[in-house]
Amino acid sequence: MNPDSVVCARQADGGLDRLLTSLLSARSDMRAELAVRPPDTRRQEVTRERLLESLEAYAAGLAARGLSAPPNLRDELSLQRNLATIAR
Repeated sequence: MNPDSVVCARQADGGLDRLLTSLLSARSDMRAELAVRPPDTRRQEVTRERLLESLEAYAAGLAARGLSAPPNLRDELSLQRNLATIAR
């Protein structure tokens, strides 16, 4: 198994599965971007915006299906929203 591959439970709903795949990809991209030395602030901002958009979309997808977001997802979403506010 490739150590860079992301393994996750498949969602019962294909739409949620796509949103989750996008979120996991955005998280991976953010981790990679944060590891770049010296840091590229603009690229980090763009990557962070994509992560926030993915978090928002997944949380909205869950809510639209009557599901609540897990606490760690809500916390991550709150953190990314606050970081986006600070960056502006």
